[in-house]
Amino acid sequence: MKEKINTIVRIFPGKEEVIELLLLSNPNFLELCTDYMLCSSRILEIKKELEKHNVQIKEYEDLQRNLEEEILIYINKVQH
Repeated sequence: MKEKINTIVRIFPGKEEVIELLLLSNPNFLELCTDYMLCSSRILEIKKELEKHNVQIKEYEDLQRNLEEEILIYINKVQH
């Protein structure tokens, strides 16, 4: 529960008392905050996945350029 409070308070600073009251007394607000935390968590996961994929894409792009250079070397040898 404290984690939910801290997360939501960071978004809405200065509202800790109201947030804590609502979390303890309003099931809809609790569910809303839970959904928010799940959403935030998923966003972080997706960003990590994207970073991983971006690194992989960069590696493949580098490999592709290297292969293009090697192909060009062969082509140039035949043309001379």
